[in-house]
Amino acid sequence: MKKLLTSFRLPIVIILIWLATILLVGLWSVRNLPFTPTFPYYHDLSDHYSRAVSAFSHFDGIHYLRLIHKGYDDTGSQAFFPLYPLLIKFLAFGYFDPLYVGILLNITLTITTIFLVLKNLACSVQFKFLLLFLSFPASFYLLANYTESLFIFLLVSFFVLLKNKHYFLASVIAGLASGTRLVGAFLSISLLIELVRARKSLVYSAILTVISVTGLLGFMYYLFVRFGDPLMFIHVQSLFSNGRSDGEIILLPQVVFRYLKILVLNSPTTFAYYRSLFELLTFSLSLVVLYIYRRQIPLASLIFSLCAIILPSLSGTLSSYPRYLLAVIPLFIVISSSLSITKIWLISVVQYAILILSVALFVQGIFIA
Repeated sequence: MKKLLTSFRLPIVIILIWLATILLVGLWSVRNLPFTPTFPYYHDLSDHYSRAVSAFSHFDGIHYLRLIHKGYDDTGSQAFFPLYPLLIKFLAFGYFDPLYVGILLNITLTITTIFLVLKNLACSVQFKFLLLFLSFPASFYLLANYTESLFIFLLVSFFVLLKNKHYFLASVIAGLASGTRLVGAFLSISLLIELVRARKSLVYSAILTVISVTGLLGFMYYLFVRFGDPLMFIHVQSLFSNGRSDGEIILLPQVVFRYLKILVLNSPTTFAYYRSLFELLTFSLSLVVLYIYRRQIPLASLIFSLCAIILPSLSGTLSSYPRYLLAVIPLFIVISSSLSITKIWLISVVQYAILILSVALFVQGIFIA
């Protein structure tokens, strides 16, 4: 037990520092910075919670809270997948406040996921991964009322099960992930790759592949029965004024051109300029890093990572992309494995500064990532 506690001591300290940083920056921002909410349904938060309590339920967070209370009654709510709000509703037992349940759930899942990743990493990589991952500018979303913590927990669990050849359990976890985020459906490709490599029968592989997308299929069936449109989660995207198309696939060169146009036409003194620059840089760097280290990433993880990176761009925008990049865990692992501790420290310091700024902006009601 003593040895176990010693091995956990450093990760726990780093996690606590990360938690304290986000909470203290959020509290300071609530007390000292102007509040300019730019998202709908804010009154749902202000009528029931103080600004400090609701600080990490802005933007998509309020939509998930409304899903818990109202289901898919709101036009546009169909853009949000059901597993996360259903899980919180279940854990609240109709008694506890869903906002608090969501925050506690996210913290628990985040800590569990981190230790699950560390358990499967070499000792020399663990500290570097912790620094790189937790300092990432969008990591505060792991605490917010968003799907990030649940999805990443399912993602890591899936790849751990896949590595240990527990294919059926991996397919079930993938099915849950596909009911959490659309990109979760691409885990079926990773699963199929490993099933083919293991020379499993065609029937067995087909059954597990179908199981791995049951969350998505179930959500599509629900949307078809209730609204007559199984792809409604795509078709309502344009309602959010985030630049996403409502079904048309936009090719990557068009997206890059759009962003270059934004950077040319907007003044460097505007927030839109730096947000667009941040989104484009994180997207471009993730593709470059994935290409450079492609031979060091297992094929199943590589394919999922590529899908997770490319999928957001097909909607015509890179809005929220830094947040989506959090789920590309193989990228964080391979960078941690390849770079020296000095370089990881330098990257982490820069990231941490941007993280603090991102938290302050988000709490102010200004959309970031």
